[in-house]
Amino acid sequence: MSNLDQSNQIISLDRISDICGVSIGTVSKALSGKPGVRSTTRQRILSVAERYRYRPNRLVHAIQKGRSMTVGLTCRNFGDEFGGRIMSGMLDVLFHAKYDPIVISWELSVNEGVRALRSLTERRVDGILMFPPAELPTDPYLEELRIFNGPIVVVDQMWPGCRYDFYGSQDVEGADAVTEHLIKLGHRKIAHLQLSNVSTGQSRLEGFQRAMIRHGIAIHAKWLPGVEHYGSDEPYKIARELLSSSERPTAIVAFNDPVAMQVLAAAHDLGLRVPEDLSVTGFGDLDATRHLRPMLTTVAQNPIAIGRKAAERLLQRIDANSASPGMAAHEPLQELLPVDVVVRQSTGPVSR
Repeated sequence: MSNLDQSNQIISLDRISDICGVSIGTVSKALSGKPGVRSTTRQRILSVAERYRYRPNRLVHAIQKGRSMTVGLTCRNFGDEFGGRIMSGMLDVLFHAKYDPIVISWELSVNEGVRALRSLTERRVDGILMFPPAELPTDPYLEELRIFNGPIVVVDQMWPGCRYDFYGSQDVEGADAVTEHLIKLGHRKIAHLQLSNVSTGQSRLEGFQRAMIRHGIAIHAKWLPGVEHYGSDEPYKIARELLSSSERPTAIVAFNDPVAMQVLAAAHDLGLRVPEDLSVTGFGDLDATRHLRPMLTTVAQNPIAIGRKAAERLLQRIDANSASPGMAAHEPLQELLPVDVVVRQSTGPVSR
C-alpha cells in the first residue's frame, strides 16, 4: 500500500499527472469532463482520482475563474416558516448550480448589520440574496450595499428607493381579494390589523382600502391599528381591545397568519365564536392554518417559488457580470408572484 493510501492527504493534480504519465492539462480536462482526452486515458485518470480521493481546490478554481462560487444570504429569522420556505427555494437552486451560501441572520447581528454586510464583501461573494432587516435599512447599511461590487436580489420586503431586483407576492391584490370575500359575506364593520413598519404591511393595507372604497364602505381609523413589534404578543392585546369595544368589528383582516392566530386567541378568551360572532382572515397559508379549529381562511403565497426565482435571477446577473465586466447596470426587475384566497372555516356570513 502506498503512502497516499495510508494517509489522509488529498492528492494533487501534479501527483495524478505523474501516476498516469500525462500532462496536468490532460488531467484537468479529464476531471472537468472537457473533450480532447482519449477515453482510455480519461478512464485511467478518473480511476486514480477516485482511488486517492481527489478533491478539487475551490480556492484555485475561484482565482482562475474570477468567481468565489459563493453567495451571501441575509435572513431575518431562522425560525420563521415563511422565510424558511423562501430560503429552501434559494438553497435548492444554489446547490444545483454548485454555489455555496454564506448565511447571515440579522437577528444575530443586531447593531452590527454593517459589519455583517462588509464581511460578505471581504469574502468576495459573487452576489447577495437579501431579506431586508426588520427595520428599514439605515444609511450605513445602504452605503455598504452600494460599495458591494456584485449583484443583489431582494426578497419579500422592500424599502423606499430600493434599486435592486425584487421578488415578492401580490400583496395588494391578495388583501383586496380576501377583503372582497368578507364583503360578499355581508360584512361592513371590518378592521385591518397591519404590520405598520414594513412594505408588505403598507401594500396589504392598500389592498384592504381599495376593496372597501370600491364598495363605498366606511373605513374607521380606530379599526386600522398597526403592530409595531412583530413576534410579540402585541397583536393579541390589540385584538382584545378591538373586540372588547361596544362597537366592535364583525371581521378582522390580519396582516398574516401568525397575527390571525393571536386574533383567534383573543376572540376565544372573550367568549366570541368564530365565525358566528367574528370572521378572521390571515395571509401566508402556513401549515398551522389547516390544523387550527376553526381552520383559517387565508391568502396562499408561493414562498418556495419566490426563493427559486430570486436565486435564478441572481445567478443570471452573476453570469452577465462575468461575461461583460463593467457593463452598465440593467434596470432592476420587480416580479410579484400570484396569490390565491383559500376559504376555510374562520369566515362566515355576518350575524344578523
